[in-house]
Amino acid sequence: MSSPDGPPSPMKEKVDLAKEKAAEYAAIGKEYAAAGAQKAKELAGKVLAKDESGGYLVVNEAKARYQAIAARGAAFSKDILDKADISQEDLSKLHRIPAVVSLASLVIGLLLIFSHYNTGWVRGMMWINGEVYEAYVSTTTAELGKDGADSDVLKKYFDGCGSGLFGNGKTCALSTLCAGPTTPYDKPEKSTPDQAWCDLEDAGGLANTLLTVGLIPGLGTFILTFIFAAKEIGKVGLVLSKAESQGISMTAQKYIIAGCWIAFWGFLFVSMVAYAATVPDTLGVGLLTLEASFGVVRLSFLLVTVFGALLIVTLFDLWRPDGFIEAWMEFSETPCLSAKKALYIELMLQLACYLAMFVDEVKWEMLLVVICAYYVDAKVKNFMVMYVVLTTASILFDLITLNFMPQDWQVYTPGQAFTHGLFMVVLILKFLILGTIYLYEKENDGESSGWKQMAPDPEKGEEDEIAE
Repeated sequence: MSSPDGPPSPMKEKVDLAKEKAAEYAAIGKEYAAAGAQKAKELAGKVLAKDESGGYLVVNEAKARYQAIAARGAAFSKDILDKADISQEDLSKLHRIPAVVSLASLVIGLLLIFSHYNTGWVRGMMWINGEVYEAYVSTTTAELGKDGADSDVLKKYFDGCGSGLFGNGKTCALSTLCAGPTTPYDKPEKSTPDQAWCDLEDAGGLANTLLTVGLIPGLGTFILTFIFAAKEIGKVGLVLSKAESQGISMTAQKYIIAGCWIAFWGFLFVSMVAYAATVPDTLGVGLLTLEASFGVVRLSFLLVTVFGALLIVTLFDLWRPDGFIEAWMEFSETPCLSAKKALYIELMLQLACYLAMFVDEVKWEMLLVVICAYYVDAKVKNFMVMYVVLTTASILFDLITLNFMPQDWQVYTPGQAFTHGLFMVVLILKFLILGTIYLYEKENDGESSGWKQMAPDPEKGEEDEIAE
């Protein structure tokens, strides 16, 4: 310790310096807080500002922008229709469900073509001379490291790696890897065996063949379904009439369309099963895992299942669209600034996120959306309670998953980054939907007589048939 009259001790100097830094940081924090508060105040002023009629300026501005975009879209579509010599009257004759399904088949075909050569079908850890690398494999090529960062290692041992139409300097053909290294390994016992690459080549070739052949009925689904959707249009109707005169009845035409969809569906399913069954279990370290490009095929299979079923039941009148039309009319007539409208939009957005997450894994949580939608449509409170309980439980599990997820997004593959981003959106939507349900219940407090209880009424002679 120094004397009172002597120089200050080193410890005291450090304490004084820490106090100065703390005061400096506190001042900076106050400045940022004041600036943030001012910006929040300005933003709140803009959001809450009203015009002379009492409407919110932000809402009016959003409506004006939407109308401007809609006008541009209408002008653009009209220009295209005029060039194609298609009138609005012709469009009104289109059968909407087959037309939508036809467009969906085109989108599905493009997704499948995109997934063919992307190096994200499987991922695993491989050996090269005792060194471990992460490999990303497509149906025809492989690359090491994220975005091929370590692919130069393959070029040292395999001539021809990085060449070819899709080589781009980072990928190596599976056929080249299957043929074995042109420069022998120093440690062959600690290197991925050639047979593993041969198995991947065989699996990819089989999947490619099945998917390519499957695109033939896929193209047929697009063309034939669109022709059927436009059968009321004069020129198209003449084509179908000629087909009927040749002995191909309308019923037979429907069976042909349905057969194309079933064939397309079957090829997708068989290609996934064949690929999953023939890929090797490992590349030397750990197990192989299916990646996002395989998930795109899985998503396409789901879409073909849904749209194909929708088309088939429409073609053969296996369902009546009255319920669907009624639900759409109810959605359209619901006021925009209401809890019910917000609930519809949130559920549709959440369903879209769940579907997109199929590229990573099947999410059966999407059935919760169906439960909530039925509650909103049929006003059955039991389904609301079921949804709230199951969603609350799923949120707790999601929080566990969220804490386990890596915080550094650089370690994710593109497919993982995409699906984990959707995971965050879905989690936020769960909270929003629960809050919106609360507001929706508040709106309906005065309409309690409209709610239904899924329970028998003994006074009316109703019995619980489930117990029998």
